[in-house]
Amino acid sequence: MAGNQQPRVLQALDVARTQWYHFTAIAIAGMGFFTDAYDLFSISLVVDVIGHRYYGYRGGRPPRGVSAAISVIALCGTVPGQLVFGWLGDKMGRKRIYGYTLILMVACSLASGFSFSKRTGKSVVTVLCFFRFWLGVSIGGDYPLSATIMSEYANKRTRGAFIAAVFAMQGFGNLAAGIVGMIASKSFEKASPDDIDYIWRIVLMIGAIPALLTYYWRMQMPETARYTVFVAKNAKQATSDMSRVLGMHIVPNEEEEAALDDELVGEGDDQYGLFSTEFRRRHGIHLIGTTVCWFVLDVTFYSLNLFMQDIFTVVGVLPSPDEPGNQVTRMIRATGLHTAVALGGTLPGYFFAVAFIDRVGRIKIQLLGFTMMTVFTLCLAIPYDQWQKPKNRVGFVIMYGFTFFFANFGPNTTTFILPAEIFPARLRSTCHGISGAVGKVGAILGVLAFSLMDAHFKALLFVLVGCNLVGIVFTLLLPETKGKSLEEITGETEELQPIDDKAAVVNAAQGVHAVSI
Repeated sequence: MAGNQQPRVLQALDVARTQWYHFTAIAIAGMGFFTDAYDLFSISLVVDVIGHRYYGYRGGRPPRGVSAAISVIALCGTVPGQLVFGWLGDKMGRKRIYGYTLILMVACSLASGFSFSKRTGKSVVTVLCFFRFWLGVSIGGDYPLSATIMSEYANKRTRGAFIAAVFAMQGFGNLAAGIVGMIASKSFEKASPDDIDYIWRIVLMIGAIPALLTYYWRMQMPETARYTVFVAKNAKQATSDMSRVLGMHIVPNEEEEAALDDELVGEGDDQYGLFSTEFRRRHGIHLIGTTVCWFVLDVTFYSLNLFMQDIFTVVGVLPSPDEPGNQVTRMIRATGLHTAVALGGTLPGYFFAVAFIDRVGRIKIQLLGFTMMTVFTLCLAIPYDQWQKPKNRVGFVIMYGFTFFFANFGPNTTTFILPAEIFPARLRSTCHGISGAVGKVGAILGVLAFSLMDAHFKALLFVLVGCNLVGIVFTLLLPETKGKSLEEITGETEELQPIDDKAAVVNAAQGVHAVSI
């Protein structure tokens, strides 16, 4: 067997029929993303409640700097989280690090709700920001690990749909944040000012529950075969693990097993590092493409998501928090609108991405998404003053929802998928972490801009249009990965003669397969 051929254990993964372990992996990885989205987006729903409770003397709203800090601090944590945990995922293994991110996520979600201090106001917010920073670190770590694990478990025909399905749990987390916020605020609608304090604590703590429930199953997942073969250099272990996962008995003969150990996973000329000339030659342009596209996408996506409530207030869809009235009643209306946008725009976008990602292709969907986001953001920005008329406000919400639809049926999904496919196994998690970290820097800058320039929303919408146009240009630097094996995409090995798909399902009723290697 030539040293540049693809191991048959990886070919078995590439042609494996869709089966229960695929859906198990989606659920296990997806619950982490459910919590990620819930924790990141729920904070925007409770900022005004925190302001009403601790800064009531300011008309029920925290100072602008405090509001910005509460909104952006978790995003700040995601940057080192993606870089560090992404790197550790390549050095120590995806599975080993995967559990640590979940433990930290659950602990910090709960701790955020228990943010207390002997003094109110600034001290409570400081404690809250401390725990939300570390929550952001855990969320950041979950991004590269979940994407890498799912890409390395999936077959090549439906790999995009499986990774997109994991990412789609972000939409359900976003929806759950609105529903939980609405239920919690409705439950305390007639409560005393002191009892209102429970609303934001309950909302923030509930996000830990789904992630905690999947910890056991996350720890039972075997290490991915591609990490075991190409990084841990243990082809026998990879064969054993995947035989169990696939419900197949993969039987290598001794001669070719030795070839796997001695040649395929041996040190070779192609074992280049992240900062090498060879990496820059092969993948440098790809890393620029993934980082820039993720950066400009997150400027738009997080700005419009986290400041949805503020934008709707300026347009007149929501009443101002400075107006007389019950702050909790306003939160009920805000969470209702948040839920409506999630149901009408956010979730359908994820569903379309899952359905079409392996039919249309990643690049075409990303180009379509950036283009349509440009169109709908222009529709929000150009007639901005007209949207503030009462008869036009429903139209504004609809246009807003379409922007999220094409973000998710577009770059919000594909920027997550592509870095998990186009880089070699030994650098895959690291490069995904770098791409995501740069993206979150964009999110931070977008959130800060909307926080500090909230009187200039129209101008900021035109900035988002520019970001989308930049995304279109840099998408052209990326290769299409639809229908290809990871090794074919990255050039790590040449594909062997494909295993016959019909032969791969022989004896399916017994769940036992014999595949000659």
